[in-house]
Amino acid sequence: MSRHSHSPKVCAEGAVVASSLPETELHKLWIHCNLCFELFALKRHVFFLLACQHVSCEKCVKSCLGRTPSDALIYTCPVCHKSVRGRQVNNVMPNNLKRMFHPEPWNLALDHIEKFQQTNQKHFDKYKEKKEKELDKLDKDIQLAKSVCQQHFREQQMLRVERRKLAMRVRQIKLQMVKKKEAERFYISQRRRSKEDRQGSTLGSRASPSFRKPMPPPQSMQATIDAANRRQQITSFLQDSNNSFDL
Repeated sequence: MSRHSHSPKVCAEGAVVASSLPETELHKLWIHCNLCFELFALKRHVFFLLACQHVSCEKCVKSCLGRTPSDALIYTCPVCHKSVRGRQVNNVMPNNLKRMFHPEPWNLALDHIEKFQQTNQKHFDKYKEKKEKELDKLDKDIQLAKSVCQQHFREQQMLRVERRKLAMRVRQIKLQMVKKKEAERFYISQRRRSKEDRQGSTLGSRASPSFRKPMPPPQSMQATIDAANRRQQITSFLQDSNNSFDL
């Protein structure tokens, strides 16, 4: 930021001062530092009228001693950078210089005084116009930022809704996974029980006498049975008792 605009509250403070000053004192509002635009009516700093027709506050002007100790101070104008004489702006300054700040310069019939005040007034008006443009730009930037923030807020609201939906979906999936795992454990336990039941039934059938296989007969008995079976299989002639004749 340049030095010319280091006091952004000048316009607002000028309005406050204008509302607090009586009408007879409003003519002092145009008196300002030609560099930093500090207002004389605020009475926060000492002001100087320089021989180069510029007005400066004590913050901006630089002074040095004259050629002799009794000589007046020499000031370096912060606007045109000339080494000039200067006098403090107050009620005890010489009348010819005090008239430069007369509330009705048109009644003095002195063109240089009226020109001096008009030049300072135009200078301050340009500064106010510049600040008004900056304020308008800031207002537009604020409105733009406000609209962007509102859009972001709406997007955040939508994201919150989507987040809640996703959280509910995650809970549903977790619940489904728990139910699925419980079903799998139940199925595995059922298969294990059915397998144990089948194994138990097999062992029981082996131990029950009604389901035992018949023991094979001894070898000698088996031979006798086989011989009897073979004898039964021999084919014999049929005998007819009353069939006798000669051949």
